[in-house]
Amino acid sequence: MRKQKPPKRKKFRFLLDSAFASSSSFPELYKKSNLAHVVFDYHLSEQAEDKDIYGLAIQENRFVITINFKDFRRLVKKNKPGIIGIESQLTNKEIDQKVTLFIRDKDPKDYFGKAKKI
Repeated sequence: MRKQKPPKRKKFRFLLDSAFASSSSFPELYKKSNLAHVVFDYHLSEQAEDKDIYGLAIQENRFVITINFKDFRRLVKKNKPGIIGIESQLTNKEIDQKVTLFIRDKDPKDYFGKAKKI
């Protein structure tokens, strides 16, 4: 008898804040999630307001990855995509590893309406 595979988890859909490099700078995370950048993919201004970025995230059903955790945290709405806060002094490689490790074996729906600092 064949062993059944567990159901495949949905990928996280992320929106990188304007403070980050382009999506291609995070190769592991790019492979493990659906990753887009607010400036390079959606052509918002680098000075876009936090509320506009979070509004786009809601519209596109994406979690925001930001270094501006304190301000974005106030914007999170119940049953809408949450935010992931990252320390500002990390390198792209460290961010790539940290977020990829964080999402491993996690279900995106468990993080709707939540602000999580990693």
